[in-house]
Amino acid sequence: MPNVLVAVSGGLDSVVLLHRMVQQGHDVAIAHVHHGQRRASDEEYRFVERLACAYGVPFHGTRLELEAASQSAFREARYAFFETVMREHGYRELMTAHHADDVVETVLIQLHRNVIEVTGIPERRPFGSGTLVRPLLDETKQRLIEYAEHHNLEWREDATNAKTDYLRNEMRHLIIPELQAEWPTLVQDVCTAARLNREIWQRRYVAMADWMARHVRFEMKAFHVKLPTLATLSEEERHVLGRLLSQRFGVQVAEGMTRLMRSKRGTGVYDVGGDFRLEKRDGSLALTERGRLSIPSPQRVETLPERVTFGEHVVSLEVTDGGRGFPLDALEWPLYVRAPRPGDRISLSVGTKKVARVFIDAKVPKEKRPLIPLLVDATGRIIAIVGIRVSDFPEKSDARCPRLMVK
Repeated sequence: MPNVLVAVSGGLDSVVLLHRMVQQGHDVAIAHVHHGQRRASDEEYRFVERLACAYGVPFHGTRLELEAASQSAFREARYAFFETVMREHGYRELMTAHHADDVVETVLIQLHRNVIEVTGIPERRPFGSGTLVRPLLDETKQRLIEYAEHHNLEWREDATNAKTDYLRNEMRHLIIPELQAEWPTLVQDVCTAARLNREIWQRRYVAMADWMARHVRFEMKAFHVKLPTLATLSEEERHVLGRLLSQRFGVQVAEGMTRLMRSKRGTGVYDVGGDFRLEKRDGSLALTERGRLSIPSPQRVETLPERVTFGEHVVSLEVTDGGRGFPLDALEWPLYVRAPRPGDRISLSVGTKKVARVFIDAKVPKEKRPLIPLLVDATGRIIAIVGIRVSDFPEKSDARCPRLMVK
């Protein structure tokens, strides 16, 4: 039973890879994808099928039904097919024919797109139920041509590869030849640099996994990390942290983490898709489920004036010399800003009233009620439902007593 699946397009690179694997005694199978975009694809499909027959190896082929799709969409569909074949037939490795010239193209594209992790193409990485392997990364295109000619191999040329409509083809046919004219060792030098950079980034991932275990608090479907701790990381370290957290939760948190960190506001929310969102609050960055409210922690107030950030609300507490407001000597200190609790009641001139009923009367949306800040004193008496209603509990002082104003 073969344990290696070789992706064969019918082009020179994959034909050479297949020939080498067979010559070296590997037990292989072939996977081929008909993209359904060119007339020549029918003949290429039959050609690869004949190769499988000639080598006496299993053949797995499919035709994609995508209309006017992007290159990335075709790539995703192609690799989804490879993954399905591996899972259904028990292949442990998928081999592709990427080579050294492809590494140079990829590095230049990464630089062009301002990618932070410029590492070219890795030789191995986890893929589906097994591993994706690229055995030809040390081989130049010219060496593959020489190998094919030496062994009298037959292959098919995709005419679209000669066009410069796509960035990769533009790099291949226009930019890299000019660079090589001035820099003959371009391919070898770039491949070496990419390999060294991959090793640096691998060490960063190992170190960040250890940092994450010490500084990030995980729950079943959430995480919390203190903003001051997060601020000590470099841009590269935060990038790695974002990648590791994205892998763990299956959503892309890196961009949201960067935006919330750069924001000068003390609170913020970033939708990361799926059932999750990132929240910046209470000096922490947290990933929470969309349907699950994240209630801010109670905030203690011991001195005035004071501004208290409570979730997305800012509570301003000021002192006046008399008139409107709460007499300070009628309050039991310290004060607290907290979220509503079941059974909360506020004192009014006509008696007490449930806070829940105040919300209903004020037509506060149900989903916002748990996040409305309440100002209470040390005895638990509610001084104000901030922004909605203030308490009328009896005064103990004359009109000249300093007063608390809540805004």
